[in-house]
Amino acid sequence: MDDAAFQQLLLREEDLEESFYGEEPSAAYDPVFVSGDESGRAIVDLTNMLTHGGHPDTVHHASALFTNVVGSVVFHHVAEFRDGTCRQVYQELHDAVHACTHYRMELNDGVRLDISRVDLRPVNLGDGGFLVRWVSTVDHFVIDTAWVIAAKDDVLTFVNTRIPDESEILRLARIAVDRVTEPTGAS
Repeated sequence: MDDAAFQQLLLREEDLEESFYGEEPSAAYDPVFVSGDESGRAIVDLTNMLTHGGHPDTVHHASALFTNVVGSVVFHHVAEFRDGTCRQVYQELHDAVHACTHYRMELNDGVRLDISRVDLRPVNLGDGGFLVRWVSTVDHFVIDTAWVIAAKDDVLTFVNTRIPDESEILRLARIAVDRVTEPTGAS
């Protein structure tokens, strides 16, 4: 699969039930670990690695970011790895999330977020996946975030949302994983 074809694995605006518009993913993230559980550092490092395709065994990677006027966000990363590395990266992310109850990170715009894990459970997607829910606070704002991370063959899918409805992240993650299985975009 070439780079252009790999981009077709990403979620698209028409996959979203609300009115969203696409943005440049690199402008959205690039956090740095500030404090808290040391496993939070691993989470930040691994998510940055996924965003930028920085793992030496990355074959392809792509990201999409969608936002809407009410503050909902959908961030989707997909990465293909060689030589069984997908399962290794998946396990590293799972272990870090499992070990982490709280950490603080700073975004590239200087905003610092205190992040606490409130839920972690397996989901039946691809070759294995999990859902984690976080509560982030910044100043007096509270932000509920949910991630679904799933592996299918050599491809890792990471869907990160700020959408209150849990069924929506599961629906989006299923679309994303189904695209890995059937990359024609028919999902």
